[in-house]
Amino acid sequence: MVQRRVNRWVGVFLLVVGVGGFVLSFPPSLLLGVQMALLAVAGALFVAAGVTDRVRWSLLAGVGNVALGSSLVVSGITTLDGAETSDYFYAVAVGVGGLTLAAIGVLYVVEHDAFDTA
Repeated sequence: MVQRRVNRWVGVFLLVVGVGGFVLSFPPSLLLGVQMALLAVAGALFVAAGVTDRVRWSLLAGVGNVALGSSLVVSGITTLDGAETSDYFYAVAVGVGGLTLAAIGVLYVVEHDAFDTA
């Protein structure tokens, strides 16, 4: 139950950051818009994972992790515009972190019995 409450509050934070970033940068560039939309989707899925019992919470949290990881990958891609050596390092580090987070999300979806709390 604690993890579901944490998911709810993390989701609220991500939703506020995603929508707020989109509004503050309106009209955003294509990649920034995609990144903010993915953050907002991840936030909505985390909130849903924390409040609903109609759908398995680990499924919603897993798809939210995939969306959050994808937003990190998009963040790494946006830094490559006119990149220097340090930008490549940052892009690779953020890309690996985002892909790792997405893989954890896939594990939430596939092996939900290990995460399910009664």
